[in-house]
Amino acid sequence: MIRFDKVGEILAKLKERLDFVIIGDTVVDLSLGRKGTESDVDLFVNDGLLIEEENLISLCNDNGWEMGRTPIDTPRIIANIGEQQLQIDLYENLQDFFVPRVVLDSAVPMKFGNVELPVVRLEDYVLLKLNAFREEDEEELKVLINYVGQGRLKLDRTYLASHMELFEENSRSIKERLATLGIKT
Repeated sequence: MIRFDKVGEILAKLKERLDFVIIGDTVVDLSLGRKGTESDVDLFVNDGLLIEEENLISLCNDNGWEMGRTPIDTPRIIANIGEQQLQIDLYENLQDFFVPRVVLDSAVPMKFGNVELPVVRLEDYVLLKLNAFREEDEEELKVLINYVGQGRLKLDRTYLASHMELFEENSRSIKERLATLGIKT
């Protein structure tokens, strides 16, 4: 596990050069009050990655980080934290990857040690997973819904319903997928 204070130190350096919102599984870790993450950190870059690529290369060189590519060919940063490596995947609206602007604008500040960074709301994370709905997404959502059933997490169903429509032609599928998981909106 990589502690969130260490993650915050790395992300603070990125935030100096990039405008981003945290969109991935880190949202669940934070919502559950965990002290760190076992997975990567997914960021949605507001500025556009193609414009920022040279900036990222310079940032990686300055900090001794490595750079690679995600499965959809966007930048991936590997930052060493002691004996561990933090993988940071950067995304933008590209190919089938879509995050509505309102989802990003609804992000809330959350603490990573002494650093406060924008994180999508848990409800929007659920909608992003339902929109992608790969096999791994379905399994992660089942675990999350179990946390809701246990009272460890709460989902605002009214918020879910209002933001579902942001996914335009996929909104109906998202609603159906949510219902199969036991959440009616």
